[in-house]
Amino acid sequence: MKLFVLISMFLLGNSIANSQDGTFNRLKQKLTTSTTDSSKSSTLDSLSMYYLFFSNQPDSTYHYANEFVNYAFKLENKKYLILAYARMGFYYINTTQFKAALDISLKGIALSEEYNIHDYLSALYYNMAWVYYNLHDSKEAMLNANKGIAFLKDSKDKFYDQALHINGIIGNILLDSAKTDSAFILFKRVDSIASVSVEKAAKDIADWYWSMYYLKMKNYKAADSVLSKGIASCRENGNSLLPFFLIFSAQSNMGQGKIQNAIDDAYSAFMLTKSLNDPAGALISASLLTYSFEQLGNRDSAYRYLKMKDSLRAVISRNGNTSEIQQIRFDQQLGQKEKEATLKLQEQKNRNKITIYVFITALIFFLVLAGIQWRNNSHRKKANALLRQQKEKVESTLSDLKSAQSQLIQSEKMASLGELTAGIAHEIQNPLNFVNNFSEVSKELLDEMKMEMDSGNLEDAKEIMNDVIQNLEKINHHGKRAGDIVRGMLQHSRSSSGVKEQTDINALCDEYLRLSYHGLRAKDKSFNATMKTDFDASLEKINIIPQDIGRVVLNLLTNAFYVVDEKKKSGIVGYEPTVSITTKKVADRVFISVTDNGNGIPQKILDKIFQPFFTTKPTGQGTGLGLSLSYDIVTKGHGGELKVETTEGEGSEFIISLPVNI
Repeated sequence: MKLFVLISMFLLGNSIANSQDGTFNRLKQKLTTSTTDSSKSSTLDSLSMYYLFFSNQPDSTYHYANEFVNYAFKLENKKYLILAYARMGFYYINTTQFKAALDISLKGIALSEEYNIHDYLSALYYNMAWVYYNLHDSKEAMLNANKGIAFLKDSKDKFYDQALHINGIIGNILLDSAKTDSAFILFKRVDSIASVSVEKAAKDIADWYWSMYYLKMKNYKAADSVLSKGIASCRENGNSLLPFFLIFSAQSNMGQGKIQNAIDDAYSAFMLTKSLNDPAGALISASLLTYSFEQLGNRDSAYRYLKMKDSLRAVISRNGNTSEIQQIRFDQQLGQKEKEATLKLQEQKNRNKITIYVFITALIFFLVLAGIQWRNNSHRKKANALLRQQKEKVESTLSDLKSAQSQLIQSEKMASLGELTAGIAHEIQNPLNFVNNFSEVSKELLDEMKMEMDSGNLEDAKEIMNDVIQNLEKINHHGKRAGDIVRGMLQHSRSSSGVKEQTDINALCDEYLRLSYHGLRAKDKSFNATMKTDFDASLEKINIIPQDIGRVVLNLLTNAFYVVDEKKKSGIVGYEPTVSITTKKVADRVFISVTDNGNGIPQKILDKIFQPFFTTKPTGQGTGLGLSLSYDIVTKGHGGELKVETTEGEGSEFIISLPVNI
């Protein structure tokens, strides 16, 4: 069997070499005759990638990729260096040198941002996604893949169809997360892209993803059909995806109990990945061979490949040192923060300069004015009269502003009441339905009881009477429930009396969570979000003004539902809008936290969110007073604290801190 595989590999290598020699020779000839930066860069790029995909010469791949980097480094136009970094990063990924791949891809991203060149950002973020995917960090992989999607419109990559690759890796991440339906949709999209793609290996790449999908679903018949086409295509065109198709074929045979066939495919894949300097592929192949030989009872062969696995795993561990990669990420984040701090410092300096200029201008103005007044003493009365008129105008304007502010505050309160009313309407409908239903049933039972009594069937009449009594008890129960809701509504709608009461914080938070959610649902039937609660059961009642704290909680929840709904509308794949509310007691304070997984709050506006009239919502959708009023209620009315913790792109947490003994 080994001799047959070696002969097949030799013949395949010769076939590939013969079919690609013409391409390689033409590119090498073009490299010697290229006279422009664009032509030479394009030729070096093509040589490095053709050697990576259509030969078993990894040293040649590295040689031309490295030459591309060195050449592009000297060029004034940095787009060539950014492309060279993207290609070298892709080479490192294919040889499982993950630390090097991450390092050079981050350099490419930094260079792109510095020179505002977005041509190859999708390729660089694709590299980042693959690095984190191979390190089993699905969250970071998905984050970088989505960034790659965002820059697809700017892509000018002539060698790769970036839409094909980025959608493919997102589908792969979803498949590993057992989201098979979402993965199926992504792979269908990959199929559509591949059908019109100019990339030579596009169809093979689509088949590669489908084979993974069918193996995950244990649909071995469909998997074998796709794999046979992929293997035949790779052998014909010399595509370096061949060992991976062989690995999948081995897995399919193992799933069907065809152990010898699995060994043949795994051995072929092992030899190919070794020749291509691909330790990751070799490790998977060695694992399959170890398991297969164990199934056949061939312990010597199983042990031999087990030792190879350990050796390959050590190589991959050195190449993808997790602690070093984490250090690179930390350095990147630190550099970004230093850059932001420098910008803020520069902005402050600029503001100081402007302040000085304004002060000097004002000083000159007043000096000139003083001189004019000194020279024109006769016009003093007229100037004083003019000043009085201006003062009266300012006072009138201030009065108008105060009136407008009062109206806006009332508008904010009415908006809060509107949210409550919509939620309460939903809540009160259920007990009313029960009352109506049991009333109708009781009427029918009384009619039936009358008939039984007329017929002299007193026992049956008594049983019906008992049913009527039970129904009346239920009507009474649900009527009281509706009454409680109405009383609660009246309590919420009336102006705050300022009187503090012993209040169950857990019940208050749970009530306002439901009211806020149903209020939004009443206005927008398409709105939906996951609600989570974590209430401290040991929490005792505390002395607060329930209407005021209720308004604060309602405002924070309504804002949270709004931001997660906006993020959902942006179309991020796999995103699930979630809002959580928690309570806990620490020492002599009670904490209420409202958390969302929206887009977070940008640092540049974080200091403004509690200012009156500041809002990020579109015109007509917010007064900008909600958080300002909430801050005043918590800090001035209850001696507490209201603060926010946020991460851009991930979400925010608003934390209310109240003293137990207010």
